[in-house]
Amino acid sequence: MQTTKWWKCDLQVASPSWGFTLPAGTHYDFTRPDDRAAFLDLYMQTAASRGIEVLALADHNSGEWIDDIKLAGKRHGIVVFPGCEITTQTGADGAHLLIFGDLDKTSRDFDRLLHSIFGFAEGNPAYHTHGGTLKPSVSTQTAEQILSHLPDGYIAVAPHALSENGMASPKTAKGDIRWKALHHERLLALDPGDCANVEGDGFNARFKRRELADFPCLRDMAFISTSDAYSVDRLGARFTWIRMGRPSIEALRQAFLDHESRVICDWSSKLQAFPARNPNNVRHAWIASIDLNGQLANSRRPLSLSFHPGLNVIIGGRGSGKSTVIAALRQIYSSSDKLPPRIKAEVDAFSGSVFASAELHSVYRIQESQEAVSLRWTHADKRSPSPRLPVTVVSQKELFERAIGDINDPNMSSRSLLALVDTSIGFNAEGISSLDGFGRKLEDARTQWANAARRQIQMESDVAQLPELRRREAILQGQVDAFSAPEVRQRLARIESRRYEDDVFSRTRNETVDYLAELQRVATSLAITKEEETGFGEPFGKELALLFGKLRAISENVANDVVQLVAEANDALRDFDADLAKSAWHADFTASLQDLEAYKEELDAKGLSTKEFSRLQEELKGIRQQIVALTETESTIEKIRGDTEAAWRAMADLWSARDAARAELFEVVSVRSGRLRFQRNVRADVMPWIQSLRAMANLRADAYLDDVPKLADWLWLQRADVENRWDAWIYAMATGDMHVVQQEAQLRREFCDRLSGIDVTVRMKLATLIPDDVVTMQFLRDGGHAENDHDWQAISEGSPGQKTAAMLAFVLHHGSDPLVLDQPEDDLDSEWISELVVKELRKSRWTRQLIVVSHNANIPVLGDAEQVIALENRQGSLSIRESAVTAESGSTEFVKHVGPVEEQFVRNDIQLIMEGGVVAFVKREQKYNNETRDIRLGRFVFR
Repeated sequence: MQTTKWWKCDLQVASPSWGFTLPAGTHYDFTRPDDRAAFLDLYMQTAASRGIEVLALADHNSGEWIDDIKLAGKRHGIVVFPGCEITTQTGADGAHLLIFGDLDKTSRDFDRLLHSIFGFAEGNPAYHTHGGTLKPSVSTQTAEQILSHLPDGYIAVAPHALSENGMASPKTAKGDIRWKALHHERLLALDPGDCANVEGDGFNARFKRRELADFPCLRDMAFISTSDAYSVDRLGARFTWIRMGRPSIEALRQAFLDHESRVICDWSSKLQAFPARNPNNVRHAWIASIDLNGQLANSRRPLSLSFHPGLNVIIGGRGSGKSTVIAALRQIYSSSDKLPPRIKAEVDAFSGSVFASAELHSVYRIQESQEAVSLRWTHADKRSPSPRLPVTVVSQKELFERAIGDINDPNMSSRSLLALVDTSIGFNAEGISSLDGFGRKLEDARTQWANAARRQIQMESDVAQLPELRRREAILQGQVDAFSAPEVRQRLARIESRRYEDDVFSRTRNETVDYLAELQRVATSLAITKEEETGFGEPFGKELALLFGKLRAISENVANDVVQLVAEANDALRDFDADLAKSAWHADFTASLQDLEAYKEELDAKGLSTKEFSRLQEELKGIRQQIVALTETESTIEKIRGDTEAAWRAMADLWSARDAARAELFEVVSVRSGRLRFQRNVRADVMPWIQSLRAMANLRADAYLDDVPKLADWLWLQRADVENRWDAWIYAMATGDMHVVQQEAQLRREFCDRLSGIDVTVRMKLATLIPDDVVTMQFLRDGGHAENDHDWQAISEGSPGQKTAAMLAFVLHHGSDPLVLDQPEDDLDSEWISELVVKELRKSRWTRQLIVVSHNANIPVLGDAEQVIALENRQGSLSIRESAVTAESGSTEFVKHVGPVEEQFVRNDIQLIMEGGVVAFVKREQKYNNETRDIRLGRFVFR
């Protein structure tokens, strides 16, 4: 099993074979093996210090140092591709060409090439003397001849392509010989120099921007960056990141064939997205592994898979476990709750049968920090997925179900789409288990508003009584006054004042008496001698007894002091009573009581009721107390209203945040896809609202069948003045007063009475229940123009393939969380697979992990998966395919079929499982011979 990674490569370095500058102050005798080894150790140490992991030797016309440099590379953990640089007989001064061989090629292999297809022989030696200086000779072969006769196991690259002796030199590139060489199928890459921020309209600038229409090779040619180092200090001065499983000539070939996803030059802006400009340092979250342990109903043995942060494609025949892996990932990271009903039933049934006794484990890498988090799931605990570990798991069946809609529920596809969206953006209203989840926050906000609103309504209801109480106060005062002629009002005022003053004195005196009685009780308690066990042990018995006696004395002294103080206070109180009885006030108080009795006798003599007078006085007193309390409440009601408004704003802010996140996602998808757009009808999905109201109001299935839809239509679907109608509904639910709603919506009294009678807690929840939006996804018809509205078609009106393609495009074009896709190619035309699925997978792999189960070879091959995992069912056990190989030691090892496309076992599996075998593939290629030949010759026109 080979893990794909990015290798830092310098694919053009020289040795002391010719023209090499040694480090200052050093001297080596390269005829001596020790000096050669010492120099090459310095060489490799320097390369390693600059992070270089792969070198390609490119001596001019020589393979002399190949074996020694390869051996030095092994000592220092650096891969060395053997190679040489040839000056071909192309143009006036020749053009340079790099030839690399596979890792097993030796100096002898390159000597054979030099003296055969590279064109050097007795009559044309590899080096010649010019002006006393040894220089490399020009080959007798043109670049096209060398490329055409290059054996398998070698690849060709054009170095410093735009320089004077480069293959694409502006002076000679348009010539027939070099043009053909540039477009030869064996020339896979070239070094054009720094291509960052290239401006201008010259040949070189347009070449670097791949804008030269008469050079179709630029469409597919890999650009690389090399140091062309002829000194140790130049090693790695320029470099190229290349994605490979393990370095090999086939891995390089695959990388150059798919340079968009496998090659990053040191000047590329892509590197800015990676920490330390190293593409191995991913930022996005990803699933590192999954283990299916315990007892699986469909496998005798556990199954363990490791994943790559980029594109992973799982392949295999029927029953090999692909669906089981997807189901396990769904159980750990997702949920079936928001799936369409039919898909949910299938998922739950599969999980219940296959994973009933299983234990699932997975390791997840957190975004940015890359911290590893371990997760566990069993059917018994059914652990809910953490909202901090988002993963999107979708299947083609699910996408189709979400897209098809329902003739009885025209908004079902919108609901399914929004469920998918909200789960992706973290605004799932159903998730209330997590404290920081949207659903929990919304539920808490609803509760806070309901409590605040109920408090406000109660206070407003109480304060609303003030005008009536004040009116009643005035009436009572008038009635009381009616018992009193103007000439006796002063008399009654005197009586009332003395009574009030007596009440104050009596209340204060009683409190004093109570306090003194309590002190007396405490003193008595302290003074009571208790029989204590004072038999303290020796040797401190006598000392402790003495100390205890002192402690008892303190209590007794306190008790005596308190008793004395109480006695003195009682004496003082008796003196006060005597003084009070002798006071002028007491005489006036006694006279006022007598005067009150005389006044009552006078009323009785006139036939008026003294009882009524007393009742009116007591009622007036009570009303005045209520007025005081409600006036105090009235002073705080604005704050309570503010609290209610703030609670509502908190709830509305959550809805607004969700709307904004949805809108942003829709905008991103629209821009990125270029083929999708979205229309939003605010609060128009009333069917779930109707169902919720019926359930919460506990209405029978056959009751109020017309009333509830009529209410929903009035409240939500009549767009004019909708906010005022909503306010009326909120007030009705909060207070139970349905008068305004009944009148404006023209509802039956019986129905409104039923709603009024609902428990206030349920009514408050109904007040905050709103319909969701209806979102219509539209896709651009084939050949249509985005600016023409009639070229857009609603997804509900498309064919099954179009519906699936549109939903798949939506899923692929948003988010950075891990995305798990189960057979996304089903129901899609091959053109859609190449143009939509493959293209988007290639783009998304840079910013998110993708795990795809597929039966279509285009996805792992054209998608250029970082990792292909081939599964099989081996004697009843789900497992990764593997093959026995003979190791260098002669022992037999089993190699798992996991890795990139260049791995032979992986490629064989793709051919066998997905292409029907090599023979079938070749036969199809032969059928397409005219087109494939034209593509090789650069003549095919893509439409």
